[in-house]
This record gives sequence, structure tokens and C-alpha cells, in this order.
Amino acid sequence: MNRRIPLLFTFTLIFVLWIVPTNTFANTDITMNLNSKTSILIDASTGEVLYDDQSGKRMYPASITKILTGILALESGKLNEDVTISEKASEAEGTSVYLLKGEEMKLHQLVKGMLINSGNDAGVAVAEHLSGSVDRFAKKMNTFVEKKLSLKDSHFTNPHGLFDENHYTTAYDMAYITKYALQNPKFRKIVSTKEMPWVGDGWKTTLYNHNRLLWRYDGAIGVKNGYVDQSQHTLVTAAKRNGTTLIAVTMKANTTEQSYEDTIALLDYGFAHFETGTIKKGTILLSANGKEIRVKEDKLFTHNIGEGFEATVDKEGHLVVENNQGEELASFPVVPKLDQSVKASDDSGGKTSQGTVGFLSFVTSILPMVVLGVLLLAAFLIIYRIRRNLRNRRLERMRRRRIVDDLQHDVFRR
Repeated sequence: MNRRIPLLFTFTLIFVLWIVPTNTFANTDITMNLNSKTSILIDASTGEVLYDDQSGKRMYPASITKILTGILALESGKLNEDVTISEKASEAEGTSVYLLKGEEMKLHQLVKGMLINSGNDAGVAVAEHLSGSVDRFAKKMNTFVEKKLSLKDSHFTNPHGLFDENHYTTAYDMAYITKYALQNPKFRKIVSTKEMPWVGDGWKTTLYNHNRLLWRYDGAIGVKNGYVDQSQHTLVTAAKRNGTTLIAVTMKANTTEQSYEDTIALLDYGFAHFETGTIKKGTILLSANGKEIRVKEDKLFTHNIGEGFEATVDKEGHLVVENNQGEELASFPVVPKLDQSVKASDDSGGKTSQGTVGFLSFVTSILPMVVLGVLLLAAFLIIYRIRRNLRNRRLERMRRRRIVDDLQHDVFRR
């Protein structure tokens, strides 16, 4: 019995690992030995995760918080409004652009001072102008992240990232906040600005972007770095090469150089192995029933460099992209839902709902794996039974031999 348990457990483990699908891109097989406590690398166009190291762990973000503050300001429609600097803003701790109480400045200039020079005072001024107070703006930040971006592991209490126990996020959430922000051309232009003149009542100078990878990494776009004692060094960087844009997030490195080294390692890995593919707008594909489907907009997907792919339209009206091995890389709806429901009714005589068709499609796709798994299990049980019978027969022969030996021994003694 004790020998049966390990055999059965091993077979069950192999069966489970075989039947459960795996992610094609999120690579947990390689070890990059990064210095940062958590990190993530994603394709900025598709959102595919290309590398992940504890990216869901809650961390203190420091000034990468300003990515969220910046995009909220840029989408406010108030960039040309004059902002009067409050006493609270002028007294903000940490990095600043030396705003003075009562000074007036355009909102768009404050956003630049916040994102390029990491001005905490500019961050407070932005928050107060847009929401009336830092607390109300923090609520706006949290609502936006949860409702608009559907991210659940972040909570912000201020616009700049100064430490607060209840001010936290994850590398994963920051990657997707940045993905959203980079879709805004104004945001992209600001975070990629290496230097700009700054003219304020309290400070006239040239601002230099705090993210030094703009000078050191080919194709770097920005985005933002940060530091407080509790978070150590945090860094969000986007870079573009050969039509592929990647976003790397590293959190809690001991030094600035370590955060740069980790980011370079992530980006180098991404650009060496992956690229963004496109099914062009206007491409004509044939649906399962032979109908021509014209792709109405570019469809982007991530695939391995040098890997071939094929695009088809399945029975449910989805554009499916598969690689040479038949593995699905991406799926996009290209047929309106109404057409899909009508098609489902036609195929089933009007008796099968679209949801049922989807369920049946799922069952059909997984059924061969289940059948093969059952056959493997049956084969295992048959082999086990044969081995058990052979063992019992061997034991029976040994028992009979001992009986004969004992009888012969008794005869000899007599």
C-alpha cells in the first residue's frame, strides 16, 4: 500500500501539469538575479507580461506615484488654467521646483515640473487645483485606478509619493497605469523630455529629467523614478525599438544604479526575445462559414522573435492568432455580437443560445485532453493490476516452495 501512494501521486501530478494550460509569455523559468525586490516587464501595446518577479507584492512607490497624478492632470482639460500656489504646496517636503505661496503658474507647467524634476510642491498644487484638496484628489486617484483601470492592489493618499503606510501599489499595477498613460501623446512627450528651461518666481533654471536612462539606453522614452527611505529606489521605464514598446518596473533596489541595471537587464531580455506583431487594418479573412471579414483596425499581439503566425476567424467571430505550433497568441472579437448570436441560432436550429455555444466550444476544446487523461489513467491501473498479480503469483510460488522444503526437511530428520 505504501508503494502505491507515491506512484499514484506522481501520475496525478504529471496529469495535472499536462492538462492545465500555461502562459506563453510570462516567463518564470529564467532567473535574472535582479537586485530589486519586485519587478515586471510588459509589452506596452498589448499588455502581455513578458517577465514577472513578485509583481503582485504591495510596495511603497515613492515618486513613481506622479505618473498617475500626471495623467489625471493631462486628461482634466484644464492645462491652460492658472494655478495659485497655496502655502501647503510651497511647504511640501522633499524634491521641489521651489514654488512660492501666492505665485501663479499654468497647470501644464506644474505637470512638467512634477514629472521632469519630480517636484512634490508641484504635485500638491496640481492636486489642490483639480480637486480642492490633497485628500479629495487621492480619492480621485483611487477611483480612477479601480474603476477605469480595474486594478485592485493600489491605494494612494497623496499625489507625490511621500511615505504613508496606506500609500502603496504593486509593480504590476504601476506597469498598467503607465501603459494607459503612454497612450496620451502629451504625457509621452513630457516624460521623454531630457531638459527644459524653468522660470518661476522662486527659481529660474534648467530642469534635467531624473531618469538617466534617457541618456544611457537606446530607445528610452522615460518615465519616472522615485525614492524615499521606506521604498528605496523605484523606477518605471519605457523604451521603443523596431516598433515594439516595452515597460519595465523595478521596486525597492538599494541604489539608483541597481535600479538602472535591473531595468536594462529586463529591457534587453524583452527586446532580444519578443516583438509586437500586427494584423493590419483592412486585412480580409474568411470566417468559419466562408464569409469575408475585413479587419476594421490594427490588431496588435506579442510573439517570439522569428516565430511565424497565422490569423483566422473562428466560429464565434473571433480573430485568432496562432503560432507555428498551433498555440494561441491572441484573440480579438471582429464580428458584432448580434451577428454571433444569429449565427449561433442558425447553426443550432434556433435552440442553442450564444452562451451555450461558447460553453460547448470550451467543452469540445478540452474534451480530447480529458479523454487522453482518462486513457492514461486506465493504462496505469491496468499496468498496476498486472504487476500486482505477478507479485502475488511470485509470493504464492515462494510459499509453496517453503512448504515443500519444510516437508523434505521433516522427512530427512525422521
